[in-house]
Amino acid sequence: MKINRDKIDLLSADKGMTGAQLATAAGISRQNLSTIKTRGTCAALSAVKIARALGVEVAEIAEEAKQP
Repeated sequence: MKINRDKIDLLSADKGMTGAQLATAAGISRQNLSTIKTRGTCAALSAVKIARALGVEVAEIAEEAKQP
């Protein structure tokens, strides 16, 4: 699943969460969160965990599909 790093960064900043705090709240390692944000992709389950930790729906952190 493609995710939007900027949206994750903005949402976590809005909640006053550091990357380490977000990773802990999502139940994933800090390294894994960093890798996900760098690649811009992750498994659907990881996206759900991150979204829940941020208190939003997965659609809010997902990258919109580009039209051909």
